[in-house]
Amino acid sequence: MGADPNTHMGGMDMKQMLCTLGAVLGLAGTALPLVPGTAHAMEGLSIEMGAKAQFLNGALIGIPIVYTCPKGSTSPSVFVQLYQASGSEVVNGSAFEDALVCDGGPKETLILVVPNGSSPFRRSKDVVVDVNVSACDELTATCGNTSAGPALLSLKR
Repeated sequence: MGADPNTHMGGMDMKQMLCTLGAVLGLAGTALPLVPGTAHAMEGLSIEMGAKAQFLNGALIGIPIVYTCPKGSTSPSVFVQLYQASGSEVVNGSAFEDALVCDGGPKETLILVVPNGSSPFRRSKDVVVDVNVSACDELTATCGNTSAGPALLSLKR
């Protein structure tokens, strides 16, 4: 019988992979107040994550972000993916937000993520987060995106 593709990758289960990723990110210095975006494919498009996620209402995890998109950008959106080791499984969730304001200045928002399955997020566990922002320039008919993460974030207590 083959390995379950949802829990095993290359002989390493998801919990081991998240622990390894967490250790690598910890060594890389993710304790900075903000984790800046990596590749800027569109001038003026950027995203950063806050250093701590928020556990809300016993079910949601709020990911604080600061995004910037050029004035007049069209179709702006943020996509967040979140993973949390919980016992012998990995709980994941994602969120999409497209009600963004693009005026060329930085905007702060809190993206709320709910678990994708029936297992809940845990207050006592760190989370691995990846965020992406995208937008289009109507004048040049081009679109771009940039991301921050993956990063290991602790939960505010």
